[in-house]
Amino acid sequence: MGFWKKVIGLLWLRAIQSEFGLNLYVAHLNHKLRGAESDEDEKFAKKMADRLKFKFFSKRIDVKKEAKKRKVSIEQAAREVRYRYLEKLANQIKADKIALGHQADDQAETFLMRLLRGTGAVGLSGIPAKRGKIIRPLIQIRREEIEKFLKANKIPFRLDSSNYLIDFFRNKIRLSFLPKIKEEVNPKIVESLNRTADIISLQQEYIQKNCERILKEISIRRRSKIVLDLSEFAGYDICLQREMVRLCVKQLKGDLKELDFESVDQTLNLIHRKKSGKKVKLVAKIWLEVSGKELAFYQEEKKKYDFPLTLPGEVNLSARSMGKGWGIKIKGEVLKGKFKSLDLLHQNQNIAFLDWEKLRTPFRLRSRRRGDKFKPLGMKGTKSLADFLIDAKVPHHLRDEVAILTSKGKIAWVVSYRISDEFKVTSKTSRVLKVQTEISDS
Repeated sequence: MGFWKKVIGLLWLRAIQSEFGLNLYVAHLNHKLRGAESDEDEKFAKKMADRLKFKFFSKRIDVKKEAKKRKVSIEQAAREVRYRYLEKLANQIKADKIALGHQADDQAETFLMRLLRGTGAVGLSGIPAKRGKIIRPLIQIRREEIEKFLKANKIPFRLDSSNYLIDFFRNKIRLSFLPKIKEEVNPKIVESLNRTADIISLQQEYIQKNCERILKEISIRRRSKIVLDLSEFAGYDICLQREMVRLCVKQLKGDLKELDFESVDQTLNLIHRKKSGKKVKLVAKIWLEVSGKELAFYQEEKKKYDFPLTLPGEVNLSARSMGKGWGIKIKGEVLKGKFKSLDLLHQNQNIAFLDWEKLRTPFRLRSRRRGDKFKPLGMKGTKSLADFLIDAKVPHHLRDEVAILTSKGKIAWVVSYRISDEFKVTSKTSRVLKVQTEISDS
């Protein structure tokens, strides 16, 4: 960030400090990109903070090495490490806001960069004046106005020499493209681009709010998944569909990094084909699956679980202990006596009745394993659990969620789906183990 922006930002904050009762701090990240010049910038920042009586924090990170390690551009690496540092520091010192020095020219440059690279309405909304903890108090002020103010008041500042290197894309926009447009096409191009970004931002905000409302109406949060009604989703305009896809990813992942236009479009193509059982990867670990009349957005979870159970008895396994987005309560009790109507035993998918005399300890509750087999109730032979779940039309994204109750290593109950024929209650059964389950989100 240019030091003239930092200086004016600090002076502005100093001016309103007493009025609003602010506790102010200065944070500086030395990117180690310009050798001695970077070190001088750090010294200057500390000197300015000391002069204004602000507590000063600084850190040094080799951005070039970071970019090489992560295989991204220096610009991207610098931005990411800078935000990560500021957010971490803000949490440590319990700061409510992070004030950055972006101004109107930055907004115009960002708009053009994204336009030339290709982006949608979200990208063209530009740099937001506020987002979460981050605020940008100078976003509507021109660079030249800030420089004039500093010079007129003889306030010292430093210029970042890397801002004048033509190697970086942003600098090409700043030093070549924008000046040419200003001279030959529109003298007020910066103001025009800022106004356009504001208009698009307001429109995008309206679309997003509407999509959030629609999602609440047509989606169900099942455990760690978001499930939508396929026909209702398909009935909305494609621009709303795109935004809803983005919102679902953000709810599951926490951000929209790596989600590009092509991924969203690929997702919509799959949805419109309505081929049940098909799935597509949106970003790392986030998938969409078309399942019957539903769309399911889910985060890929490979965590397996395996817990001992004491039955009869009650066990409450939390979402944390399960390593999932859901927990389960299991209650078992032994019932004595004959059952006249055996058909009634299988009407509630959350309750299983098993012949107590046929069961053996230890009891365990676990996730499925490769090669699992059992004898589903009503069948003469065994069947692989994988084939059973497919035939039962269990969506792919739910198969690893299915809980398995075992008795001395044998599958006794595929919870919520089918008990094993080996442990079924018959007219000769004298004691029955009744097992009841309840799924929770905590």
